[in-house]
Amino acid sequence: MVSQDNFQVIQSVLQANDIVDIVSEYVSLKARGNNHFGLCPFHEEKTPSFSVNPEKQIFKCFGCGAGGDALKFVQRIMNITFPEALQVLANRGGVKIPDRRSGAHSTGPSKVELYKANLWAAGEYSGILWNSSDGLQAKKYLLDRGLDEETCKRFKVGFAPGSGHHIVSTGGTKGFSPNLLESAGLVKSNNGRFYDYFRNRITFPIFDNLGNVTGFGARTLGEDQPKYLNTAETPIFVKQRNMFGLFQGREEIQKTKQVVVVEGYTDVIAAHQAGISNVVATLGTALTGQHVNMLRRYSDQIIIIFDSDQAGRQATDRALTLFLTMGVDVKLSSVTSGKDPCELITTEGAESFTRTIASAVDALEYKWEQLKERYKLSTNTRQKRAAVDEFMTLIAGCDPYGRIDAIQKGMFLSRLAVMLNVPAGQLHSQLKKYRRSNVSRRAGEGAAAAGMIAMPIPQTPLQAAIKDILEVLVCEPGYITGVMEIISPEDCEPEIFTQIAVALWKSYERLGESFEISELLASVEDTGLADVITQLYREGEAKGNFAQTIEGAVRCIQDYRRNQNVDKLEASLSQSLSEEEAEANLMKLYENLKNSGRRIASVSAD
Repeated sequence: MVSQDNFQVIQSVLQANDIVDIVSEYVSLKARGNNHFGLCPFHEEKTPSFSVNPEKQIFKCFGCGAGGDALKFVQRIMNITFPEALQVLANRGGVKIPDRRSGAHSTGPSKVELYKANLWAAGEYSGILWNSSDGLQAKKYLLDRGLDEETCKRFKVGFAPGSGHHIVSTGGTKGFSPNLLESAGLVKSNNGRFYDYFRNRITFPIFDNLGNVTGFGARTLGEDQPKYLNTAETPIFVKQRNMFGLFQGREEIQKTKQVVVVEGYTDVIAAHQAGISNVVATLGTALTGQHVNMLRRYSDQIIIIFDSDQAGRQATDRALTLFLTMGVDVKLSSVTSGKDPCELITTEGAESFTRTIASAVDALEYKWEQLKERYKLSTNTRQKRAAVDEFMTLIAGCDPYGRIDAIQKGMFLSRLAVMLNVPAGQLHSQLKKYRRSNVSRRAGEGAAAAGMIAMPIPQTPLQAAIKDILEVLVCEPGYITGVMEIISPEDCEPEIFTQIAVALWKSYERLGESFEISELLASVEDTGLADVITQLYREGEAKGNFAQTIEGAVRCIQDYRRNQNVDKLEASLSQSLSEEEAEANLMKLYENLKNSGRRIASVSAD
């Protein structure tokens, strides 16, 4: 729980950052009534169920259950701790707070410190490229590829010299210890000696959506292998969760609702230089579901441009799988003449690349054309059957039916029937035959995988009553004084309800009866706890009738306690008691029930 000393700082940070602006950096939001809606960034979905309330400054996903304030959003989306999220938003909002470490038990640098080290390194590499003789060869390589200095500087392209000790030695003078630099992936150690991880390589910084440098991709200028080297996995960098150019191109992607995925860093920079800025690249990996989840927050259509080599063509199956399983509009195209997009743009102009994008066809058609070419289909029935068999096996393995409704399913089969010149009914039978066993992922499973805490389902009337009371209190804290006379946090179950009651009680002690949901959320650090608090708020707000809900819940508690006391009495009477002891127990029970009834009636009347 947040201490009293830090609460005012937290409030200042939240007031300096609007939650709609924060979320919009990751999710394409559309206003609908008083709220804004978009696709949830924490689980896969086709229909927007992610809601942001600008008045209350909270978010809630009705699919996976994630919810909270701006701090909880940043915690979850960046996978960082509460203090680190506080620092990120403080920096963003211009609020000065002391730099805090990850926690009392942290043994390494915080993620905020890692971001700072990477940002410094990006500036250092850039300075070497443009201002030092060490960068002359790298500069020549970039200019020969047709990339200008202005665009390269916008991407903070740099050069890591071959000496192997520049970052280690210079970082020490700037307050970055070797251990910190090693945690950031900038240096390595061997027998206690530190040396630069990137040597004689052009460096391409990788930015997250808030503009933090999370890591680097680096191309060798010599014979070192691999040709391209990425930052090793760190607490802030996972290769499969990042894309080059997304930070620089996000605004255009959101505007056009289209994103173009290419293979190389220089391909992205050349496209942006030519004015085509909705272009990104994976970091040397095939396009994954994680990448698609990132891109679909901003765009409705993904166009993948392959280089005109065999490796690019082999990636088609993966793209088709993503098209079928994730319900996104994926189209494919390839660059001809043995060129990559950078060469195409710098030698033939932006129009050539624009035509390549416009010529993209959807994944189904692209794959079928590949098969027709490979099997050299003609009138040979056996060849056609083999091609259809391979095509249908691939499609069936993707389990498209788990994610599309009956109408879409019919359209899908009709389209396949036209493409393959096979009756739709026969295709349906074949799909059922080839279909592999796949269990549709449920929203709850997606929530568990993303670390969400689901709303507990009350197992007893008492738990249901406690839930009703908490729903009212997070919506209308004015009822809390009456409720405090009846129950304490220790009476609440399950355990997460106890934690929420503690947060409510502490917020009352700090702020009185008029605190807002945003202030309650600011008092807790745990994102899972925030999920449930936000869900309680949504359910309570939807039900309304706070006084009636409180009255019914209190009566339920009254009945529960009365029955509990009767059970205790029966247990005691079953023992060998004297007549005087039994009568004393009855009188005590009578007084307890009478006093309990008075307290309940008082709250109900309020």
